[in-house]
Amino acid sequence: MRLLETVPALFILLASAAVFFGTSGLNYWDGVTPGARFFPAVLSVASVIIGISLLYAQSRGIEQVNLDLPDAAGAVRVGLSILALCGLAFAGPILGFVPMLAVFVLVFLLAILRQKLMPSLLTALIVSGFVYGVFVRWLGVPLPQPIGF
Repeated sequence: MRLLETVPALFILLASAAVFFGTSGLNYWDGVTPGARFFPAVLSVASVIIGISLLYAQSRGIEQVNLDLPDAAGAVRVGLSILALCGLAFAGPILGFVPMLAVFVLVFLLAILRQKLMPSLLTALIVSGFVYGVFVRWLGVPLPQPIGF
């Protein structure tokens, strides 16, 4: 097992720890319903199990990792995707999460993946509407709202 082969599993473990400890100030259970930390905690535990399983499989030779590094154009798309996600994370609390999610989906589909306009608009509308409907209206999760609202 080479060190480079362990990077995905180690990333999963580090991201899981970041999510788990980053949500430590939130309620796990809120009255009779799951709190804001419930899903991140469950997801973190599941991700830790997956990360450890992947490391175990790699150490035993069960899981072979074939590295497929992107070409120059793919590396640019990866970099732009990371920048778009950072933009969503930084502007979400200012402009509101749901509107920024729609902008993120549009930027990702139009500028990064070079998709057609109408399907991209429809996708952005469906994704942001679904997130609003499920998390804000149905589950009552307090997502960041635009400043002034």
